[in-house]
Amino acid sequence: MYNLSMPVTIRRLLGISELALRPVVGDETGAETVELLDAPLEWVYSSNLVDPMRFLPAGQMLLTDGAQFGVEGFDYDQYVARLRDGGLVGMGLGTGLTWAEPPEGLVDACRRRGLPLVEVPYHVPFLAVIRKADDLLDNEHQQHIQWGLDAQRAISRAAMRSNRLGDLLQELAKQLNCGVAIFDSSGQLMGSARQRPLPHSQLQELTDAMERLTRSGTRSAARISADGAEFIVQTIGAPPKLSGMLVLSGVSRLDGVQLDVVESVLALTGITLEFNRTINRQQHVLRDGVIEIAASGSIALANRLAERLWNEALPAGERTVIALNDTTTALVDALDRMQRDCMIFWGLRDGRATIVSPAENLDAVLDICLREHVGAGISQLSTNLPLSRLIQQARRVVADADPGAVVRYDDLSDAGWPTLLRGSMLEVVAAQLLAPLDQRHASEGAELRRTLRVWLEENGQAEAAAARLDVHRHTVRNRVARAASLLDLDLDTFEARTKVWLALSAADDPNDLSAAAGEAQR
Repeated sequence: MYNLSMPVTIRRLLGISELALRPVVGDETGAETVELLDAPLEWVYSSNLVDPMRFLPAGQMLLTDGAQFGVEGFDYDQYVARLRDGGLVGMGLGTGLTWAEPPEGLVDACRRRGLPLVEVPYHVPFLAVIRKADDLLDNEHQQHIQWGLDAQRAISRAAMRSNRLGDLLQELAKQLNCGVAIFDSSGQLMGSARQRPLPHSQLQELTDAMERLTRSGTRSAARISADGAEFIVQTIGAPPKLSGMLVLSGVSRLDGVQLDVVESVLALTGITLEFNRTINRQQHVLRDGVIEIAASGSIALANRLAERLWNEALPAGERTVIALNDTTTALVDALDRMQRDCMIFWGLRDGRATIVSPAENLDAVLDICLREHVGAGISQLSTNLPLSRLIQQARRVVADADPGAVVRYDDLSDAGWPTLLRGSMLEVVAAQLLAPLDQRHASEGAELRRTLRVWLEENGQAEAAAARLDVHRHTVRNRVARAASLLDLDLDTFEARTKVWLALSAADDPNDLSAAAGEAQR
């Protein structure tokens, strides 16, 4: 691993004998000054401006000959405060030109503000200090690049030595000297290295953040603060279907070279996770096959297969079946998590999913469906009904459900035959059978339809129908006879009455008929 403990610092410059720099305000001033003496140096810059921080970024060392201090009443404290506020890590004063020695006001201000101050002797030009710093920075940069190349080679060798994801993570953790963990797109931990178990609060915050990144569907990285700890999270895989997340802990930031090392790991882990995803897809199809065996009535065989393949069994006791006509990546991952926890048994084929769930886990499955806007058909909850019957119920319900709707078999069965008939091919047959009535004058057709419906509901009793319609019983008989003639049906037979009732149930809304009849009377 490249040793990052020897960056270019003011302390390193003080240790170079040819520069002969003398510390004026240093370690004795306190911890704040010590920290700045050891802070990584970005560059060395010379300026005699009263406010040089307008042109200097943070992390610099300022060299000055102090010409600006010659003004009467110069405010040293304000000057040093500006340097500290701008992120300067220290300053060097050249003596022997304007000042024989550092002015007391400057020294006192640096001590109060904790800013390192060094003396640059007359015989050492500022350019020599700048060049030495540049040489050190360039050497550090070259070493860092070389470390990056060596690290990538070490990671590649680790990948070739073993197909275990853990060996790859161990090498990355060694190179970056940090904790590393890999999660798949469902949030399941796939492997880790140098990563201590996280407290529940940290794990929850981290999981929530990873879920947000996964749902975004874009390749991205984020710095996450979770309960006082810092993490770097990087997505794995190509959008829109991300394969997982790489999480680094114990590292403050990554530079370009370190990011290149991480990218090499992302590429290798992406291949591994995508391979795992392919295996999971095959598992989904295999599980769907087990459910199909159960749907055919061979429950014992289905359970034997589930036990041999996964040491599992289809849920027994009070259970239900949920059928889905569509899925999303997040939904599949969430259902896989529930399956790993033995909460459900589910399979997937051609985008259609079938889920067998204990009664107590139904709400959790529905929460996932609603969150992903995926429609679902739900069978009855039952302990005694055969699983094959429940599967048929769920699939029949979802087949006629609107996109994104959650429909229960119980709700449809409670709604009665008219609701179940409406929307099927019976509407076409009904329209054809009732066409002779519709070809009459609108008011007459509506009147005949309403009379037929009420007459059939009263089991063909003209007197009871007349009371409901508020007309004479002979009027009812005449209308029924008229309708029978137009329809060319013998309404004294059960078969004909059944046809007409089914047609009216499929084609008519009773409320619409009442309104139409009211219009006819007016």
